[in-house]
Amino acid sequence: MRAFLITLLLATTPVFGQGLWRLTTETDAMTDKVKRSASTVNSQGHELSIYRGPNDAAWVLFSLGKSSFDTLSPKQGPMYRIDKLQPHDLDSVRRMSERGLGLDLYRWEPRWINFSIWHGKEAEGRSLILKELMSGQSVVFRYYLGTGGYKETSFSLEGAAPVIAEALGISLAADPAAEASAEAYKTELLSASRKCQQDMRTFRACFERVTACEKKAQRNLKVLQECLQ
Repeated sequence: MRAFLITLLLATTPVFGQGLWRLTTETDAMTDKVKRSASTVNSQGHELSIYRGPNDAAWVLFSLGKSSFDTLSPKQGPMYRIDKLQPHDLDSVRRMSERGLGLDLYRWEPRWINFSIWHGKEAEGRSLILKELMSGQSVVFRYYLGTGGYKETSFSLEGAAPVIAEALGISLAADPAAEASAEAYKTELLSASRKCQQDMRTFRACFERVTACEKKAQRNLKVLQECLQ
């Protein structure tokens, strides 16, 4: 994965105008697989890219501009907020990934951060973050510095949606049936988790059962319901 990310950073790309979203394509010399990313550079020279990474999941690359002397803290993940919606704190994702729980959702280097935002399976619904990015007007990042403190930077999302859709190979509008199914799955899983909290004496066993059913279901609502019965 690291080799792929470095290639993405160093690949020859079109010249960006500030705030514009561009589609960048690159063909792997060994596999002939075409890699696409939707990218923009803001007025500070920082870059934001959205692309399909390992297992075809959707990832975001936030990288500092070449003229910046800052480095990103390895001990505190950034926060970001799309428009005036609820902020997303990447530090919880960082901690989960570092604990070796089989989750590969966050990658850090001194000059860039990578994080996964969607499993990439259109038939199973889109993530909230992906939908926000494709419908929002702007996104602001609060990134913590290796030397302490933090800074903020923002990116325009104007015109981003069609470029993101093309980069990920998805339609501009989500499939209503897939979205409804994904929402029903989340509701069922949340309901089962809340039931576990009703009796702390059996919480651990109950939670382990729900987790096992979630793993077995693989986002299939019928399988989840049958397992939880």
